[in-house]
Amino acid sequence: MLSLEGKIFLDMAHQYPGPYCSMLLGDLGADVVKIERPEGGDPARLLPGFFTSINRNKRSMTLNLKFPVAREVLYRLVEKADIFTEGFRPGVAKRLEIDYQTLSAINPRLIYCSISGYGQDGPYRDLPGHDLSYMGMAGVLECLKDNEGNPIAPGIAIGDLSSGMFATIGILAALLAREKTGRGQYVDVSMFDGLVSLMGTRLGLFFDTGSTERVMDAGYGIFKAGDGKHFTLSIAHEDWFWDQLCSAIGIEECKGISGMERRERREELVARLRSAFSKRSLDEWMEILQKADVPCSPIHGFREVSEDPHIRFRHMIEDVELSPDKSIRQVGFPIKLSETPATIRRPSPDLGAHTEEILMQFGYSQAQI
Repeated sequence: MLSLEGKIFLDMAHQYPGPYCSMLLGDLGADVVKIERPEGGDPARLLPGFFTSINRNKRSMTLNLKFPVAREVLYRLVEKADIFTEGFRPGVAKRLEIDYQTLSAINPRLIYCSISGYGQDGPYRDLPGHDLSYMGMAGVLECLKDNEGNPIAPGIAIGDLSSGMFATIGILAALLAREKTGRGQYVDVSMFDGLVSLMGTRLGLFFDTGSTERVMDAGYGIFKAGDGKHFTLSIAHEDWFWDQLCSAIGIEECKGISGMERRERREELVARLRSAFSKRSLDEWMEILQKADVPCSPIHGFREVSEDPHIRFRHMIEDVELSPDKSIRQVGFPIKLSETPATIRRPSPDLGAHTEEILMQFGYSQAQI
């Protein structure tokens, strides 16, 4: 049994946030129907590896919603659907006659989720943008700077991914509410809002002190071993971890320095750590520090991540069989449920591969198709 087994999810939110959301809910058992335009489909298909990574557990059908007959097909699907998502700029869904008011009139139990840059209302509603712009506006890039103070663009799309997760939370909350009220509702997810939420603790500091500056513990940071390889230390505030670190690397005279003092003397103490770490290789330090129960980790590249034994043990990378002699790797579902575990049941679909199958599922005859 799967948590969302029997729930029908019509997914028209393409590229990144929407597909990530529908993949998560598909892993949990939702029957995800990916509705794409006939010419090219989801733009993410231009990057096959990218597309494959966030579109498993879905079926694909094609509809050209510029034509009334295609909209009538969609309306028929909506009659039985539980969830609908779209990722157009505000106003486009209404022009296509697939907005919440139209679809909820057909099915009042429908949960309709829109994912957009700045949300469906407000001064920025109609501004164009992508992940980097939203991070800049939300203050995220103020937290990501190089040694010269220049903002750094992160290597992952934080706004896209977080909005996909917030959409998932919103949809699940709406499903629970429907159990009480019998009615669906509209879920408005803004990538910008999600990023502001992620900035909550930094903004909390600003509200309290007028500054977001945080001086970290001397034992919290990225360091380089003698062979030039980097690793992390993550002593946030714990005095016992600090003392264990000092004993392990041979700076006994630094034991007993409190967390507050370690912040005040950060520059001096970090220099001591760097000097000590320059004397051994990464592998040697990992063995020493882990044996001393010091929180640390090597900085892995993608190959190390894909071969990591803990990742494999936790099923965070799985091999999905396409045929008896062919399989693909997929990143697994990150939440472990004891009674209704998520599963990867099918790979990402070819464009329109399930159109006929889906139409027949929703009552169309072979002659009508």
